[in-house]
Amino acid sequence: MVTNWLSYSLSDFLMFGPEVFLRLFVRINQDIWPWQSVAVAMVIAIGALLVRGDAMARRGVLLLVAAAWLWSGAGFLVHYYGPINLPAIWFGWAFVLQGALLTVAALLWPWNAAKTRPACSRWSTGVGWIMLVGVSPLVAVAQTGNSLALSMFAITPDVTALGAVPCMLLFPRRVRWLFLSLPLIWSLFSVATLWTLGTWVLAVIPGATLVLAALACFINPRWAQNPD
Repeated sequence: MVTNWLSYSLSDFLMFGPEVFLRLFVRINQDIWPWQSVAVAMVIAIGALLVRGDAMARRGVLLLVAAAWLWSGAGFLVHYYGPINLPAIWFGWAFVLQGALLTVAALLWPWNAAKTRPACSRWSTGVGWIMLVGVSPLVAVAQTGNSLALSMFAITPDVTALGAVPCMLLFPRRVRWLFLSLPLIWSLFSVATLWTLGTWVLAVIPGATLVLAALACFINPRWAQNPD
């Protein structure tokens, strides 16, 4: 019995091939057109709020990130990916739960106690975040060769998780790990799936998320301790 189980590989548990998976990106972009503009506006708004950096801006950042978790979870994972990959449905509802918890935390956390960082640091954070999330959708295009296969923040889970991780640094370390657990677990699952499908270019996104989430578990975001 053990020998029989050892004869299986990850590909034996996937009921679809890379063409079917990559087609999901094209389908969702075609179906929601022109609402991608909302996702673009969210990215710009989050970057601008990170530059602003005050208590209300931090609250706004996390509420927008929460909306991204909800949208990508209920939309891409449950509705598009779930029918061909059962664990995606479980992850989809976990994304929805993450969005709900993040909404509560954004509204109830005492952000007024947080100090505003220097302007140079806020500008580098905001602009860097926009560049990170703005370039990431092109990875799916590079994998497929199809410009309709954009993998956008708030729409697809890998880029949503990647963009969410830096924003979790707004929380103190004792709370932050609660919101980093799902990006870590999802990224492990995504890397394994993408590697099995042979879509190695796409695996760069969850791979980067794993690295950033692991670092975010230990980074102290206070300016006094991390002036860089």
